[in-house]
Amino acid sequence: MKLSESRQQSKNIIITACVFLIGLLCWGVMLQDLYTKRILSLREHCRLDAVVFADELQQDFSEGESIVKALALTIGNSQNQSAEGLGHVMEIVASRTDIPLDSILLAPNGVVAAVYPDSRSSALGYDIFAEPKRKLAMQYSLQAHAFAVIGPIETTGGGMVMAIVNPVFLHTAGDKESLWGFANVLVKVPDIFAKTVANLDQSGLAYRLEKTGVSHDGYVTILESDVPPTDPVSYTFSYGGCQWHMQVAPKDGWQVMGPLSMAVTLGFLTLIMLTVLTYVLLYMHDRQKRLRRLAMTDQLTGLLNRHGLESVIQERLNQDKMDQAIFVQLDIDDFKLINDIFGHRIGDEALRHLAVIMRVFFPREAVLARNGGDEFIIVLPTRDMAAAERMVRDFVSLKKEFNYQQTVYQYTISMGYAIFAADQADGKSPLDVLRDADTALYTVKLRGKNGCCRYAQGMAATRRVQMGFSLRDVVFNLPASILIYDAESEEILFANQELISLFECDDLDDFLAYTKRRFRGIVHPDDYEQVDTSIWQQVYACNLNKREKANDAVNYRIVTKHGRVRWVIDRGRLVQSDFYGRIFYVILVPDERMDVASDKADQ
Repeated sequence: MKLSESRQQSKNIIITACVFLIGLLCWGVMLQDLYTKRILSLREHCRLDAVVFADELQQDFSEGESIVKALALTIGNSQNQSAEGLGHVMEIVASRTDIPLDSILLAPNGVVAAVYPDSRSSALGYDIFAEPKRKLAMQYSLQAHAFAVIGPIETTGGGMVMAIVNPVFLHTAGDKESLWGFANVLVKVPDIFAKTVANLDQSGLAYRLEKTGVSHDGYVTILESDVPPTDPVSYTFSYGGCQWHMQVAPKDGWQVMGPLSMAVTLGFLTLIMLTVLTYVLLYMHDRQKRLRRLAMTDQLTGLLNRHGLESVIQERLNQDKMDQAIFVQLDIDDFKLINDIFGHRIGDEALRHLAVIMRVFFPREAVLARNGGDEFIIVLPTRDMAAAERMVRDFVSLKKEFNYQQTVYQYTISMGYAIFAADQADGKSPLDVLRDADTALYTVKLRGKNGCCRYAQGMAATRRVQMGFSLRDVVFNLPASILIYDAESEEILFANQELISLFECDDLDDFLAYTKRRFRGIVHPDDYEQVDTSIWQQVYACNLNKREKANDAVNYRIVTKHGRVRWVIDRGRLVQSDFYGRIFYVILVPDERMDVASDKADQ
């Protein structure tokens, strides 16, 4: 007996020892894999940081880029190119920027003729082609019709600057161009990188920024942290005709796990081995449940998704637990406007709020799902159809508001519903009934939204298509000219046929060529400065008065392609677009009274 117990004990010890050794080996492999993956994850994170900060560096230069482009455009279209006139232009441009500006140089034919500020007047008469590196950059800029970045350059005062240069072309008859010279903006280094450097330091990263010249010669270090990056990840990009090389690494190095963490891990190995089988089984079971739940659940609202909805409905039909039900389609009225006006965060909060009140309002047996976007589905099994319909209609009239960051937001919904019966004569499937509910929903939309409607035979499912056609029809057939342009560059982004016809152009390409794709090309040259000033004054007044919408209203002359001068009424609105940034939406209407008055004055 004792021998048998001893053998069993020995066997248990051997099995326990084997399990321990196997577990120890597995844990060691897992730990090594974790370490490797952590290192790879950190390097990938740093690589993404390098991309992000490289983009920030380009943004640092973007205002200087905008200045030289604006100077080039202004000079190219200006009739006054005297030293006094150029100085005035530079002074205006400099007053509207907050970048660390060293100076602005205008060099007709490559020789500096105008300088801002006056303290940099020693540069007057300097031939920018005299220096080989600058000459190469100028040649690149001229050939590419684009700006170039030169530097770093040491100034006579001992400071460092980088130059942004852009060729200036004069526009002559027949849309021909002739070279006037170059616009130069010199920005202080490292002041221009102050914001990016602060973000890098805050992120705990060591960094090094290098660049080549336009000839892609050797890299020169532009910026470097106090502690150079060790084994950095890098990102190379092109900007201003040069190659830039951004390197980043953690300030403390690539340390992931210290000796202490390894010792602690090994100290808990015995306990881990005792529970490993239970843990694996529970983990696999929970993982399976979690994956099934994720596959059937909308992550934003916690409701069922479309797949989960169909699965639950089929399950209840199979179990004969849904003899009759109301199928409801609903969505939030003007949800796109909520996102556009208040932001997607508020839009998401509205969706979550709607999901919460649906759970509270409807009974537990109701099946609630998000169909995507702002569309929701409710399947309400019931034996009392009249009471269920009242519940649906009461939910529409329920006040819907939520508080987010101490601000109260309100919204309304539209609902359409249809009746499902498992034994109904027409044999409609749940999917067919959902389509009927969707048709009823769009009937509500056509009637003015914020309501509820039951599906009835004869409701036109094509009304959804008609709504889309109506929106397109409004844009292209409204008896007014519609213009959309970039608020910063003034690039024309959209023009409807009415606007093209107003300018007596053949088509959109003809219109864009005539206006040179800029809002400036819309306005009579003699009226542009006054119009531009008036628009921005009105916009700033709206902002100062904290008005919800930045509107403007101006009257000015236009010149059609055939040389006809006409007056128009301009009503615009400045809007922040997620894709384009700040843009102006404008409606132009011919001012016939001013046209008549102008004709009489001419006579």
